[in-house]
Amino acid sequence: MQAWLPIVYGTISGGLLAVLARLLCGVLLKNRGLAPNIGRKHFWIMLASMALVGGIIGWRAGVSFQGLYLLLILLVAACAFYIDAKNRVIPNELVLSILILSAVFGITGAIRFQIWHSLLGLVVCFIIFFLPGLFGKQVGAGDVKLAAAMGFALGLTGSLYAIACMGALVLIYTFLDNRLPLAERLKTMIPMGPFLAIGLVAVSIILS
Repeated sequence: MQAWLPIVYGTISGGLLAVLARLLCGVLLKNRGLAPNIGRKHFWIMLASMALVGGIIGWRAGVSFQGLYLLLILLVAACAFYIDAKNRVIPNELVLSILILSAVFGITGAIRFQIWHSLLGLVVCFIIFFLPGLFGKQVGAGDVKLAAAMGFALGLTGSLYAIACMGALVLIYTFLDNRLPLAERLKTMIPMGPFLAIGLVAVSIILS
């Protein structure tokens, strides 16, 4: 029974954070003059997904400061996922939150953290996502900033794993999206925020 308690704790925490994510998304969207309402269907999907991931976090990290960090990263990532998927924008507040969370929990020793690895991850991820824009590719500034924050949170090695995960998800999404012919799909700008958010959470949990 005791082995299940962290999983139950994580599941409940993830579900409660989904409610907070809904409120936070509403505030961030309203501040930008966008419709703040999250549809009931989208909210239930968010709640179920965050409860599931919360259970995994509870299983991996238990009731600990590391688990708290992962749950807070899940909260920020869920907001970035929804807002970018729905409105093609990633608020700077979310990017800053990732930087602050990883720095605070890292410096206090709650998570594995090496400042030089984090700074190197930040620089490398920024370059990887910034360079395509110099060659005419459409990459949003929010995507670049979110990728840099992800690099700081995961360090160089972890961020490269996350980018590989993101790339695989983007390819799967591109081929499964039937709204446009394949040639047009490959040319269309895809919001990277949701895929970066998934990569950030997945690799953070794996490395925990």
